[in-house]
Parts: sequence; C-alpha cells; structure tokens
Amino acid sequence: MRREPATQAYDFAKTWRHAFYLLVPVFFFGLTAAVASEKPQGEKAAATVEVRLSEYAIEMPHTLPPGPTTFLVRNEGHKSHSFKIEGPKIDGQLEAIVRLGETGSLEVTLQPGEYKVYCPIGSHAAKGMTMTLVVSEKQGE
Repeated sequence: MRREPATQAYDFAKTWRHAFYLLVPVFFFGLTAAVASEKPQGEKAAATVEVRLSEYAIEMPHTLPPGPTTFLVRNEGHKSHSFKIEGPKIDGQLEAIVRLGETGSLEVTLQPGEYKVYCPIGSHAAKGMTMTLVVSEKQGE
C-alpha cells in the first residue's frame, strides 16, 4: 500500500519533534554541566577560616596560607565584639559589631607576612583580645 504524501510529511514532522524533545534536555544538561565544572582560571577558591570571639580571646589558627580568605567570625562571649586585621596591604574590619551568638564575615586576600588581629571595641585589645597571624606558603613556620 502506498502512503499518501500528507501522511509522510506528518510522520517526518512527528519523528523530528520526538528527536527535538529528546535532544533539548540532553543539550541543556550538557551545557549546565560544562558551566558548573569550569573553575576560574588563575584564581584560587577562597579559604574559610572559623574565628571564635569571647572575653577576651580570639580563637583561630595562628598560621594560614596566602590567598583569598573568608573569616567567619562568631561571638561566643557575653559582650559585643568585632574583628579587625592589619598587615601587608590589608586593613580590614567587620562592617558591623557582632553581638552574642551572631556571626559576621570578612573577605580579604592574604599576602605572605605578619598580621595583627584584634577586637577594635573599647579596651578589648588591651585586655588580651589580640593575636599575631603569620601567612606563609609553608604552614607551621
């Protein structure tokens, strides 16, 4: 039996429509995977450093590697505190005071060298809320 030309055109369109419905998700899945897997070239991912503040102490590592760093600062004390870091090409401070149980974050790019880390509120630094951070390629130095 011979098919009618209109039926052949309908079958052809139906086949391509099904192929389209199958290929579109595959295309977008591949595109999403390609974009998600790309890492910025020449940039390191920011390291996250947990910092705990209390009366009158700062708990955090004393040595860190250079590069982009996010300080995640949590106040575990009873008074309000803040976080400031001064050193090679950096003079950074939390934008807001961190109250009891709250958390703040500060993003900086650490260079090799020594940094002064302290709480800039009132006399907190004079009461011992200060430390020296050493940034070095080799940890433990």
